[in-house]
Amino acid sequence: MEEEEVQSLYKKGIEAYRRGELNRAVDSLMQVVDAKEDDHRAWNALGVVLTKTKKYDDADVCFENALSLDPSNEVYERNRTKNKKFIKKGLADYLSKDSFALPLPVKPLYLAGGIAMILILAVVIFGIIPFLFPAPVSSTVGEIPITIELLDDVALIKNTGGPDSDKVSYFSLTGNNQTILSADKRERILGTDIGSTLAIPFEELRGFATENIITFRITAFFSDGTNKQVKTETVTLPPVPAVETVVPTPTPVQYTAQFKSGDIVLDSKNGSYSLIFTTLPDHQYLVNSLSRRNDGLFIMQEDNRNISQMDFDAMVVSTGLSFPQKMPEPGIPLQAHRSSSLSGTRAYPLYIPGDIVSQGSGSVNEAIVILGYDSGTNEYATDTLIKYNSGEWGYRSDAITEWTLQNEIEQRYPSRINRVALSLIGIGSDSSPPGTAPKYGEGDIVAKDRGAEPDQVIILAYEKNSSMYNTDVIYRSFGGNWERTGVNLPVIRSVLEQDYPYKVRNVDVSLVTVNKR
Repeated sequence: MEEEEVQSLYKKGIEAYRRGELNRAVDSLMQVVDAKEDDHRAWNALGVVLTKTKKYDDADVCFENALSLDPSNEVYERNRTKNKKFIKKGLADYLSKDSFALPLPVKPLYLAGGIAMILILAVVIFGIIPFLFPAPVSSTVGEIPITIELLDDVALIKNTGGPDSDKVSYFSLTGNNQTILSADKRERILGTDIGSTLAIPFEELRGFATENIITFRITAFFSDGTNKQVKTETVTLPPVPAVETVVPTPTPVQYTAQFKSGDIVLDSKNGSYSLIFTTLPDHQYLVNSLSRRNDGLFIMQEDNRNISQMDFDAMVVSTGLSFPQKMPEPGIPLQAHRSSSLSGTRAYPLYIPGDIVSQGSGSVNEAIVILGYDSGTNEYATDTLIKYNSGEWGYRSDAITEWTLQNEIEQRYPSRINRVALSLIGIGSDSSPPGTAPKYGEGDIVAKDRGAEPDQVIILAYEKNSSMYNTDVIYRSFGGNWERTGVNLPVIRSVLEQDYPYKVRNVDVSLVTVNKR
């Protein structure tokens, strides 16, 4: 180790000693004497520090080494003399070994004398020696005020100074008779300078406190080797604060609904209509399904349901239609109104139901058929119409109606190329063209699927002029006879032939019992 490094360690040891950091001072000075065994100053300083830490035997060795290197140093000699006062003397220092020699063989008289000698030794050890060599007690008479104060989370111990403060080498501190250690397992030491403060967290004190009660004892050790207890105080630590569980307050979802009560919306995927019957708390709609006739009137279904406003708004688009004054009742047709007037709209429609319109006047195989008109909303009910292979108009691919603003249809399809009775329009490419014989006759029982007996219809008659079937629901009674409900329901020929493609059998209509349930 270089000389500069040795000197630096020596200075650190002396500074640590002055700050009261005795363990750190010992570490530094031990490194010095290990590196430079002939440094008598370091041996002496190490002896002084070890005396403060009550390691008197080790200190005596240090002073002996210092004197061996510098025999004439009076300071080293005085330090050693002071230190020896604290070294406990053994029994051999007071009595010679010959005092215990007993002649053999032991006779009763000698045995009694031996017992008496043991008793005398006990008196000497426990009575005379403590009397002759009492524990060092401070000869100082002045007070050294030490204050103990409990703050929010620490115990604050402060040296406020006094007449004998300059004679104190260090203070020893215990709590409930236990040495108080810091978090790094070092002994807590109060500084000797006036105003020195020691803050001890409650968490370190709770480990040896009894029911949060702790008794502090502070002893001052003086430079003359004496000591004095200068402070004894019992304090009660505050109870450990209960950990409060903080439940986060849920943040309400901020959402503004796009629609209001009475608005009519259109499903962007399947083209079905829905009515916003009302808005509910927690961002919900009460919604009903709507069907729309070819004359534009809406019929509300009895299927009201709750649905999230956010989810529903993402599924539908506005039609611009609403029921502003009166909400519909289930099953009763009601006229809707458009929320704003439309510019460029005729006062009366250009087309009527049955008109086939196109973008040009030439021959086409596919066009638009006008199915109806809603004067309240200025909309046409339309669908694509396709010619049969025979060249006749025509059939629709399905029964879904599309509603389009009047001015859009009239501007996009300015040519009326033909006209057809709505009852003659087929549904599906396999429907029968106009002028062909109907697929079913009177008494035919038809079904949607083969063998679908619970869902069968009987043909009561066929109206050629309107291309309509008169039908009724038919079923077997418990006795095995055919019965029908007695409700004559007219159905467009093409629709029925599309929905009921299977003929089950034919029966005599007059023999079917009418049972109005």
